[in-house]
Amino acid sequence: MSARSNRTPTVARRGGSAQEARGRNLRWWIVGIAAVVVAAGLVVAFVARGSSDSQSLPANAAAVTAPGGTGELSQLRTPDFHSLAISPADPNTILYGHHGGVLRSTDGGRTWEKTTLTGATDDAMGMGISLSDPKIAFAAGHGTFFRSSDAGKTWTSIRARLPGTDVHGMAVAPDAAGTLYANVVGFGLYVSKDAGDSWAKANSQALPGDVIQVSAGPGGRVYLASAGSGILRSDDGGVTFRATAKAGGNLLTVAASAAEADTVYAGTETGLLASRDGGATWTERALPGGGQMMVSAVNPRDANDLVVVAVRADRAGHVFRSRDGGASWTNQ
Repeated sequence: MSARSNRTPTVARRGGSAQEARGRNLRWWIVGIAAVVVAAGLVVAFVARGSSDSQSLPANAAAVTAPGGTGELSQLRTPDFHSLAISPADPNTILYGHHGGVLRSTDGGRTWEKTTLTGATDDAMGMGISLSDPKIAFAAGHGTFFRSSDAGKTWTSIRARLPGTDVHGMAVAPDAAGTLYANVVGFGLYVSKDAGDSWAKANSQALPGDVIQVSAGPGGRVYLASAGSGILRSDDGGVTFRATAKAGGNLLTVAASAAEADTVYAGTETGLLASRDGGATWTERALPGGGQMMVSAVNPRDANDLVVVAVRADRAGHVFRSRDGGASWTNQ
């Protein structure tokens, strides 16, 4: 999948199609020409101390606290930037997925450690943590589907009986134990009611082929992020979808609140958007230093508490947190 824009050259992109994933090459948007940025290659996890000084990581670390004063928590340097999930049991426990596994923070995003999911093909295009049992987490991507039973420390590959292996976006329903949603490229949205053991087609209508992320709220609310069609919303568990209000820019991420069904956040190549009415209207939120909003996640217990990763020209993922729905940002 590739998002195309004539307005702003894109700094970084998620992994695209299965063929692009196999290619393992990173390409950059050329100004005025909408080229695709694809993240791949061997996993390189290192930390930027400032904008140009970087170093190799210790064996168990993946990021260090970034310089203070801007609300920035840390910087991530991975081949791409796919997904985030905040634990409903402890908001300081955050999982971050990229094309090479999952990193884990237990201090609110200030520092990160590697988990056992570290292989070069352990793609985490989507992630979710069970609200009913916060020790259970899922991650899925290009030909991968994993489950964790210890809050993301260790991961086990599971066989997801889906019609395809290229999963662009996966979410866990916050109020229905064992209910997962997975967007399978070329086949549509699938739902599992038994924690991934079996799957059934969810959508009854055609969906855009460029859906890149899925997020689930309570009461059967499901949101899809499509670069071309914007944020799509379902109120019936993914059976039918309708477009929300047009949001400017290419949509890169969507994060629904588990606590408030009508609170949802969206990220574009120019920043963050927030909605309190289920996408009927969107409000722009400023981020210190700007950047592309590649991934985001909402605290399942607090609709105003969100974590985002913004990617800039330095190719780092800048981690920020807001306690007031993106109106301001804090490093506390």
